Amino acid sequence: MLATIRKDLFEAKKNHDTVRSNLLSTLLGEATAVGKNAGNRESTPEEVMQVVRKFIKNIDETIALLEKEGKPTEKEKTEKAILESYLPRQMTPEELGKAIDEIIAALPEKSPKMMGAVMAQLKERHSGRYDGRTASQLVKEKLT
Repeated sequence: MLATIRKDLFEAKKNHDTVRSNLLSTLLGEATAVGKNAGNRESTPEEVMQVVRKFIKNIDETIALLEKEGKPTEKEKTEKAILESYLPRQMTPEELGKAIDEIIAALPEKSPKMMGAVMAQLKERHSGRYDGRTASQLVKEKLT
């Protein structure tokens, strides 16, 4: 994943795309630092995805503040779209519900106490492809 970001950064600089090159340069620095700080190694794809998600969360907060103040948010929305292109395709709510149903069907007991087990299985099978808050709500509904 780091190699893809490096390649895209090189292309953005070559094409004089300052928004993309500035964003990817910062992203590459942060993502690389994670591995270096954890034993002077290259960051794993999972760690890079966590950094991308952190960037997206920060951009979402910035967009909310700018919209509240009535200021333009085009640049931030462009940056968010760039970052989202590095994440795996997210599951639709229907796909997420179906995955949760499959996990619950295999449970020996169907009670709210099993929520942790369902969430653990979901993470194991579909890590990074769903919104945790949405998944948590769906699991609660299906187990009660």
